[in-house]
Amino acid sequence: MYYKEIFATIMLAHYFQSAFTRDQVYRYLRVKMERERFDEAVEALKRRAIIFERGDILFTRDMETSLRERRRWSRDLFLRHKRYLSFISRMPWVKYLALTGANAFESCRNRDDIDLFLVTQKDRLWLCYLALVLFSKALRKRGVLCINYLVDEENLHIRQQDYYTAVQMMQMVPLLENGFSRRLIESNHWIFRFLPNARAGSEAERFYSLPNGRQRNGKIYPWRWISALNDLAYRGYTRRLAKKYPREFGRGIVLDRGLAKLNRVDHQDIYETIYREIEREIETGHPGLL
Repeated sequence: MYYKEIFATIMLAHYFQSAFTRDQVYRYLRVKMERERFDEAVEALKRRAIIFERGDILFTRDMETSLRERRRWSRDLFLRHKRYLSFISRMPWVKYLALTGANAFESCRNRDDIDLFLVTQKDRLWLCYLALVLFSKALRKRGVLCINYLVDEENLHIRQQDYYTAVQMMQMVPLLENGFSRRLIESNHWIFRFLPNARAGSEAERFYSLPNGRQRNGKIYPWRWISALNDLAYRGYTRRLAKKYPREFGRGIVLDRGLAKLNRVDHQDIYETIYREIEREIETGHPGLL
């Protein structure tokens, strides 16, 4: 019945001081399982008092107070910076804007930053990034607005293919949509190799909708001089970051004309490390699940 896999997925959320709904646990299982069998297994684990359920949230231990606090911190963080996010979503070359990481899972700490994923117009990514850096510095928000992953509209296929990236993509919370949630999934069917129970089109949380986060058809100006400026910004950032972060360059930091992956700490192996720790904990604390 895959009790261990279900339990480990619930514990994965707890590792980050968060919790998954029943639907999210099913979505992020690493094994294929019929939904009916999954629900039966969850009920069996609840009867054995191995996991608990409050509302639609599944727990392996009593974390209700901590999780409620994390959710409040996450939402307060969004509300404090909502006007800045709304400005970013209005930028003419920004096509899609979404929360990722702890913000998307509502597991922020009291002083966390805001992790953002952007899709831009073709040949405008690096100009967008430059404008966003200048904007955040001018408002002294550089340490809060963490713009760490950008792609342009012709580079929606994500090269890093692993469980961590699949989870992050499925959990993104759109602030500006323009139909790109669907297009991103359609361009990355490899996600379902890692999340065999996932389905595209999960409904976004209304709380995080921006007033202007709706379908928008911006004008496209194919002026060559703008594309040339974009290339100039790309080459400048490539030289600067390669010199500043030589160890991270090419792994956590990956740059191309249509891609800016700016994670100084590369997380692609983090879930494997966490799962190994969880399995050791299961072996010692819950051997009956093996």
